Amino acid sequence: MLLFLMLTFRWSLASLRAPPFAINQKKHLPRRLKETQSSLSARKSLMAPLTKIMDEQFDVKLRPSTDGLIKASLFSDLSPQDLACFQEVAHPRYYKKGKTLYIEEDLADFFYVICSGWIKLYHTLQDGDEVVIDMLTTGHMVGESAIFENGRHTSSAQVIEDVQVLIIPSKVLKEQISRSPQMALSMISSMFRHHRRHYDAIALNAMQSAPQRIGCFLLKLCPIDKKKNIAFDLPYDKTLIAYTLGMKGATFSRGLNILRLKTDLRVINNRIELDSIEKLMKFVYGPLAAKHMSAPS
Repeated sequence: MLLFLMLTFRWSLASLRAPPFAINQKKHLPRRLKETQSSLSARKSLMAPLTKIMDEQFDVKLRPSTDGLIKASLFSDLSPQDLACFQEVAHPRYYKKGKTLYIEEDLADFFYVICSGWIKLYHTLQDGDEVVIDMLTTGHMVGESAIFENGRHTSSAQVIEDVQVLIIPSKVLKEQISRSPQMALSMISSMFRHHRRHYDAIALNAMQSAPQRIGCFLLKLCPIDKKKNIAFDLPYDKTLIAYTLGMKGATFSRGLNILRLKTDLRVINNRIELDSIEKLMKFVYGPLAAKHMSAPS
């Protein structure tokens, strides 16, 4: 009886130190880990073709093309050989609304060619307020002028509507300008057109009322190949449009109401509709409307 009690006590201690399944669990653990690793490897191999297909489809959608670069004025007059130098190093990227591409005074390692979407260029004042410099879309570039500013950006750039861009190293642009007189001339011409556009806009805005400035902005969004039955969406938030045009939100709303009364303009949420562009052009440009309407697209 005493022997039986001693054996029972030793068995109880052994049970407390290790559960009955512990030895069996330790024995089979390496095998189970190996099976799990094998299972994961098998899943990866099964997913690999699908992942490859998805990557290929994504690359096709965003692959940089000669056409994408030609839309930018800097590259429009280049020879195929010069254009190829940029196409080889251009990388496609897609950025969501709100993304900051770079900040003023950042080192400019890259510049961007916009394929779709909108980017805002702005300065930040000492008190934290922003001053919008420009709103740019398809065919425009941002960050390229930094090569003339000690390699630093002279403004900040933020995505205001989802964009697809081509990113090109700034050093490639600098090297091509030093090697090719045609490239240098294209760069100067591009910058001149950009500043001339700003100068004309400032001069025109100084002579226009708020409704006329809004009308001028809307005319730039109209399809160039249509004169009647025009419809398009505002590219970004109305508050930002007002700020870009140098007016408050209330002024912008009153200006839209005046345009509704003076022209056949209709505003449905962010949708703009026009039966004919003629009335809007006459309201915006006055006696010069005929000249603008007859100008080549």
